[in-house]
Amino acid sequence: MAFHPSFTVLPTELPAALVLADTAAVAEWARTDDSVLTEQEINYAAEFDPEVATTWSAGRVVLRHVLGSHLEKDPASIEIRLDSAGKPRVDECEFSVTRARRLVLVAVGEDPVGVDLEAVPEHAVAAEAMQLLHPQERAELEQLPEESLAEEFVRVWARKEAFLKALSTGLARDPGMDYIGTGTAPQSPHPDVEIDDLVAGIPESYRAAIAFNR
Repeated sequence: MAFHPSFTVLPTELPAALVLADTAAVAEWARTDDSVLTEQEINYAAEFDPEVATTWSAGRVVLRHVLGSHLEKDPASIEIRLDSAGKPRVDECEFSVTRARRLVLVAVGEDPVGVDLEAVPEHAVAAEAMQLLHPQERAELEQLPEESLAEEFVRVWARKEAFLKALSTGLARDPGMDYIGTGTAPQSPHPDVEIDDLVAGIPESYRAAIAFNR
């Protein structure tokens, strides 16, 4: 399959296609061309302030083009529905989409999948947000040098969100319930869910993770 030339297909041996789009650079067109969006999607975006609306719309445009390439269908014709947990789905494949600032990352595969991409935050933001993690994860982060906290926190958070997306719960499930860990490799708290860090092709100031529910 051939994805839009402004998208980057990330190298991976995992059972999913990983497609990254920079909507402030070569994929900037996604911020203005909403021709593939449904009227419902356009109206939904209009409920937000202009910048949030543009960011959301660009992410949905990228998603539709990725799914269109994967399914060999017109991006505008794909029916994207929300399940009971509010996760977008299509009938023909499994996918997950995440947005971080100007970047959109989409994972498409056969197994239920969750992907998350996060920009490394300021130290103060990380120090506050880490209170949402599992107590053992917080204890591990508190042992780190201050200059490493933000980077290590956001790596754990990306793992956490990917895991919760793969479970189809998202943040409706308390992120402090499950221990995934701050070590070099994530530890899955669920026997059917595999979690992996994504490194290849991820910009330096971002951290990403993917999870598969098999």
